Amino acid sequence: MKSVNEQLKPYSNTPKYRIGTVSRLTGLSADVVRVWERRYGAIAPQRSDGGSRLYSDADIARLRRLRQAVDMGHAIGQVARLPESELDTLANRNTTVNSQGEVEADPYSQTRSRFIEAINRFDVVTADDEIRKAATLYPPRIIVKNIVSPILQEIGERWAHREFGIAQEHIATNLLRNLLSSLFRLYPPDNEADTIVLATTNGERHEFGILISALIAATRGWRVIYLGTDLPATEIIRTVRTVKARVLAVSVVNSLNPLTGDELNLIAASLPQTTRVWIGGAEATRYRSIIDRANWIHILDTEDLEDRLKR
Repeated sequence: MKSVNEQLKPYSNTPKYRIGTVSRLTGLSADVVRVWERRYGAIAPQRSDGGSRLYSDADIARLRRLRQAVDMGHAIGQVARLPESELDTLANRNTTVNSQGEVEADPYSQTRSRFIEAINRFDVVTADDEIRKAATLYPPRIIVKNIVSPILQEIGERWAHREFGIAQEHIATNLLRNLLSSLFRLYPPDNEADTIVLATTNGERHEFGILISALIAATRGWRVIYLGTDLPATEIIRTVRTVKARVLAVSVVNSLNPLTGDELNLIAASLPQTTRVWIGGAEATRYRSIIDRANWIHILDTEDLEDRLKR
């Protein structure tokens, strides 16, 4: 098999970019780049004379392809070592990666397409039927990764480009929320299960990150206390203390919320030492100083979450 550098020609292999520039050029946080490199072997940067990692144009191009594959719902662990030709094949949205790391026809694309088309014509019954049929065929983690997450991304893109109105966006997200909530009943916790509390703080109304995380935790045998969105930090803290939660999971997506910093600082100052905090979401890195000071865990993606839940 060709090396990564051989696959990426004609991109330059000259090492010249530091991690901050790589983050800006790829849209990936520095944490994600490091994890993809160290844990999954996605790229192999060189070192400067001073020992700093330096990345090439070829590395940048590969990271962009990998980000596109992950945005489409593929797990980084499955695609990290694929050659460039197969990453390009994935980009047509009609393929997926099987457990052997082979590219094959995407069995979930028809469900996604029929759901989106039904939403487009306001056919709520058909849209609901499509995702509920899928729920009888696949386990929840597959539903989340290959159906729900890609649908949410496409809905967001269509709404941003005014191909979907607010009403269509609401119909779709309500159906998906109901589906995920219904799957919880299939996974009652063990009597000795550890407890995880999931919530967002005041002013943070983006729900799907913690809702998906709650479902994944339930499938892993945890006792899930799902509080939902837009809660005062004082209520989150009170709940964590009352149920003696081992983990509090919070999500930060809204970059314009002026309350988030104060709320997170209050949580950091008030939680018992026996409770670990896991924080995720698109804007989590904005609060790196709090994360580092409080020794919280930054959750990079659903695969990282699953790995920590299994431990």
